[in-house]
Amino acid sequence: MTIPGKSEYEILKHYKQIHFFTQCYEKYQEAKEVSGETRNFYRIGGSVICVSFAGKILEQMLGPALAHLKISEEKSPDFTICAWDTESTLVEMVPPPCNTASFTDRGDIWGFNSTRIKTAFHWIENSVNVMNLDTNTAVFWVKSAHSLPFWVQASPFRTIFHWWMEKNGGQLLHAAATGTNNGAILITGKGGVGKSTIALACLDMGMFYAGDDYVIVRFEPEPMVYSLYSSAKLNPGDKIKFKTLSGFEEKNTFAENEKTVLFLYPDFQKQVVEKMPLKAIFLPKIIYQPDSRIVPGKFWEAQRALSFTTMSQLPNVGLHTHDFISKLTHSLPRFILESGTNLSEIHQIIRNFLSNPSNFTAHATTDSHDAANPQARPLVSVVIPVFNGERFIKEAVDNILSQDYPALEIIVVDDGSTDKSKEVIEGLQVDIRYFRQENAGPASARNRGIKDVSGEFIAFLDVDDLWPANTLNLLVDEMLQYPGIQVIRGNAQIMEEEKNSGKFVFTGSPESAFQNYIGESLYRRSVFDKVGLFDITLRYGEDNDWYNRAYELNIPMKRIEDVTLLVRRHGQNMTEGKNLVELNKLRVFKKKLDRMRASGNQENPAT
Repeated sequence: MTIPGKSEYEILKHYKQIHFFTQCYEKYQEAKEVSGETRNFYRIGGSVICVSFAGKILEQMLGPALAHLKISEEKSPDFTICAWDTESTLVEMVPPPCNTASFTDRGDIWGFNSTRIKTAFHWIENSVNVMNLDTNTAVFWVKSAHSLPFWVQASPFRTIFHWWMEKNGGQLLHAAATGTNNGAILITGKGGVGKSTIALACLDMGMFYAGDDYVIVRFEPEPMVYSLYSSAKLNPGDKIKFKTLSGFEEKNTFAENEKTVLFLYPDFQKQVVEKMPLKAIFLPKIIYQPDSRIVPGKFWEAQRALSFTTMSQLPNVGLHTHDFISKLTHSLPRFILESGTNLSEIHQIIRNFLSNPSNFTAHATTDSHDAANPQARPLVSVVIPVFNGERFIKEAVDNILSQDYPALEIIVVDDGSTDKSKEVIEGLQVDIRYFRQENAGPASARNRGIKDVSGEFIAFLDVDDLWPANTLNLLVDEMLQYPGIQVIRGNAQIMEEEKNSGKFVFTGSPESAFQNYIGESLYRRSVFDKVGLFDITLRYGEDNDWYNRAYELNIPMKRIEDVTLLVRRHGQNMTEGKNLVELNKLRVFKKKLDRMRASGNQENPAT
């Protein structure tokens, strides 16, 4: 369990983060003294950035993807990145300022909310990224440069560039960009939809190229796309589709099942451009017929496509990123690019669009959620803990989608299921973030989700429960109406499964139901910084315990009259047949009593 800090604790935690940054920076200085320093300067997203390498190995491995943006030395760069590795310099990294339970899958460190210091640890590449926003200095460390996966060499310092651009009004986006002298299109969608294929098909036919994976977008005041990396990635065997690239020297030092990484500079220096004005957002859709075509797209399709991978990969994303994507999606026309098998035609279709976008925009449609206010609906992250829930998973996800709430992030945490839950989850035709862990209980599963959410608001739905229609919109509207409220609570309606028919019927009234169902409420993400996470030592009763702590801290909450959760009892619920001891009611009460005694407040402990 994460214990909420008092103000003194928060101050200490803040200075702990500053101290960690200082230690990392001092270690870089040691590495520089041992191995020498190489300073490279780049113009990236309108900023002059200096990347200082201790030794040569990291420069050799991370420099090629940025080579197209290299400029001559500047005396006063806007931002400096200091990079070193332990293997070549023999300078060890300092210990982390937290335990491993604080690390998240995306790279965030739970509880590190300093407005001055940004910190991320990426498990797979084993890298530390830390930035001081006050001094405009960042440190990147990796144990061994030779162990870096292909995507780090293809897109180095992605996390740090994300932080820098956010500070300066820009945004890294998971997208490709290609164009002509008339402007560019932004091509977005999750991996595998054809972004790289389309961008490289256009490059092959002489069009401009700004990136195939991550690009930078700014408003100046109109949307402008900036190139970040001159690399491109292809699946094994895909290169033969492109005539110009067929004889191009590639860098491919990875396993056969990994992607081929191409560095396009300097061979394509006339086509890899620094920036282009954006004219539209395209969502690729692979169709199994020769001809491609452009058809109108919807706002929320584009918003979700831009958001999904961007917000699941970049550490510390949140309100800024969501609002930026919403603003961008509102400001540009959106289209579906139905990509056919004849790749040689795609460039001409895009050229025709860019030569006169108004011909296409006139036929664009809007959907019911388009609004003048780009921030009308905040992002809600829905966390679904699952343990042996194969029977209910699809229905739970469909129930969330049926809420008709446009700005959603769905996180499914599989708590060590032994049935076919994994297969069902992986077979869902929906953009979800899926995590699997060893069985540790629902509190642990929910905490795993909380640490990785991107949304301003968090909702929870147990896999066998349901929300009544329009619940999410109802709860969000209440939260927006009362900005000081941290939790909006509804009521739960119990439903019992009939043994003969298998149907669920209402039992009792919501007023008589258990009052602390987690899934009946909507939470601000920040409330978990104040109250803490769910107590993982409690397999049952973690909901009562959390609300007890919230009451003790006088967290502002509001209850509404509406039924916001349908709790289905089906004979296999975790609480089925458990007595008071097994349900931890006495343990929860004892924890509350202990806290009251420790604080000197022993009035009415039974409330």
